[in-house]
Amino acid sequence: MSVHDRVDHIRKDLTEPVVRWIQEPAARPLVYAFKETPVTPNQVTALSALLAILAAYFFSLGDARSMIQGGIIFEISLILDSVDGELARAKGMASEWGRLVDGIGDYISSIAVLIGLMIGLPDSRGALLILALLIFLRGITFDYFKESMMNRIKHGHDGSLRDIQTTYEKIHASSSFVLKIYFYYLQFQQLLFRGHWTSFKGYAATRTATDTAWTEEQRLRYYQGKRPLIVLWKWNGPDLIFFLLALLSCFSILDNYLQWLSGIMLIQLALTFILHHYMIRNEKYS
Repeated sequence: MSVHDRVDHIRKDLTEPVVRWIQEPAARPLVYAFKETPVTPNQVTALSALLAILAAYFFSLGDARSMIQGGIIFEISLILDSVDGELARAKGMASEWGRLVDGIGDYISSIAVLIGLMIGLPDSRGALLILALLIFLRGITFDYFKESMMNRIKHGHDGSLRDIQTTYEKIHASSSFVLKIYFYYLQFQQLLFRGHWTSFKGYAATRTATDTAWTEEQRLRYYQGKRPLIVLWKWNGPDLIFFLLALLSCFSILDNYLQWLSGIMLIQLALTFILHHYMIRNEKYS
């Protein structure tokens, strides 16, 4: 199997199970319907965020009927969140900017839904605060691992360092506030996985040359050695929590399981993170 074949395989392996088996199949008819229309991926992203805000309103009411309505609307929002990326690829409109807009829309949706739940379920605010932190951490760490693994297998280099350098150069060229936010998002990933943080002003003095690209043989050996880690990480994205929040809300039993959900998700991420650092300590293949 070639490197590119393995990259396609990894992309599927690193797609969260609830996205791959539930949300993406539900999204495909919508992608097909929107493909030949003027509808843009960013418009779908905006609609997804608006539906999440509407779901948050129903969650804030707190009664059984409203929780069910909120759960259904929130699941529709999650399906649309899968539509925008597929639509961008189908229309040839995929871009770094679109990825950034999608990420901002996800954070707006997450914050709105969690605030709505905290208002509607005041007795469960502690568990919801833990889930809020977990959603934030799972989103950042899963994104880092996915991009890092894809770049190592496809290009043979550390894509996170190159992404920081590219973003730094673009900020110098355009002085974009949004790109500065993205720069510090990337730096926070470095803090979590590498233990260091660099400010924008200090980056120019500390950046080093990017690492030498690995050979195809080194990339394939790396992939084979990290397959167990890939399997673990695919269960650690934020969409699993979102799906369970929507599902439990649809049955109006969310408040009964929030403490269990927050505890299990916390243990799952912690164990995966520990195993990740154990397996990634020596990445060099000579």
